[in-house]
Amino acid sequence: MNNSLIIRIEEIQQACGKILAAVDSNSLSVLTETLQIKTENKKMYISVTNREYLAKVKIDIPEDVEFLATVNANLFLKLVSQITTDTIELSVVDSTLILKGNGVYKLPLIFDGEKLLELPEIEIDNPTVEFDVDSSALLSLIQYNSKELTKGQPSHPMQKMYYVDEKGAITFIFGACVNSFTLEKPVKMLLNDRLVKLFKLFKGEKVHFTMGMDALTDDIIQTKVRFETPEVTITSILSCDDTMLKTFPVDSIRGRANATYPHSVKVNKDQFLQTINRLLLFSSANSAKDIIKPISEFKFEKDHVVVFDTRGENKEEVWYSNSTIEDSYDTYIDLNDLKVTLETCVDPYVTLEFGDTQAVVVTHGNIKNVIPECEH
Repeated sequence: MNNSLIIRIEEIQQACGKILAAVDSNSLSVLTETLQIKTENKKMYISVTNREYLAKVKIDIPEDVEFLATVNANLFLKLVSQITTDTIELSVVDSTLILKGNGVYKLPLIFDGEKLLELPEIEIDNPTVEFDVDSSALLSLIQYNSKELTKGQPSHPMQKMYYVDEKGAITFIFGACVNSFTLEKPVKMLLNDRLVKLFKLFKGEKVHFTMGMDALTDDIIQTKVRFETPEVTITSILSCDDTMLKTFPVDSIRGRANATYPHSVKVNKDQFLQTINRLLLFSSANSAKDIIKPISEFKFEKDHVVVFDTRGENKEEVWYSNSTIEDSYDTYIDLNDLKVTLETCVDPYVTLEFGDTQAVVVTHGNIKNVIPECEH
């Protein structure tokens, strides 16, 4: 079956650089440590899997040759990244992949018993919805929503998931990030962080999205999604159950983010962030409790806000560029929550809405960050 392949080094290094982001190796599974090279119809596909998703990067080749090899992903990718010749040649001899570049290198093939291991395809046999989405919407999940995602053990599994529908995306821990964008057709899904991280492979282009549902039994429905460009394809089996999707607090979070608040002020983002960073220095000098959750007082006056450190011993004033506040308003919020929100913001100014004793909503562009008010 196998012939030799000669590929320009720039093409394969670019493809390998992309597929590297999708390597999610687990020593308990040979599949997750495996990279597959397969040709079909004058195209070469480099693929990896983590058992939930299958990621493929395509390279056009001049001839319609048949080729199949599966090797250790990390070894192959590291080797290719360090080749400096104009081209590399790939061939299979017996149970070995031969790579010719600066030298001649032998990489053992990976077998499943006596048969060459092949990565399992994830097929969407019954597509229910398809549309194109701008990659900027997908990348915004990484830029903004990922900051409101539990990194450790969550109090509820949905705090580790991205909720996405035709109105945008939501993530939450104590506060929440409401990211507003529009998809062409109605859809509801929960995506995990391992899948969303791969959206960085899509930049400045339209991504074709497909969703399908397969009945495994009379009671179990499996949801699959595909994100595809001419060069990159990511197909995934969604790992959440239908109950979690139905109980995700979409309406309450969007309701809180889009509520009408008594007061609104606009501040310079950089000045505000610099103030927070200076006052956080005093939190780290205090108790462990202050470091973990630095609750600070905010006194909103008519033309400025006074921000205190966690002990109320140090303070700074930040002046508004615009304000609707008539009376002063005093509240306590987590400095770290505000810091993370401001760090994700690319706009020069942010708007803060508050006054109902429940939350402070920070708005920048299409993003609303809900920061809960704290008891003190």
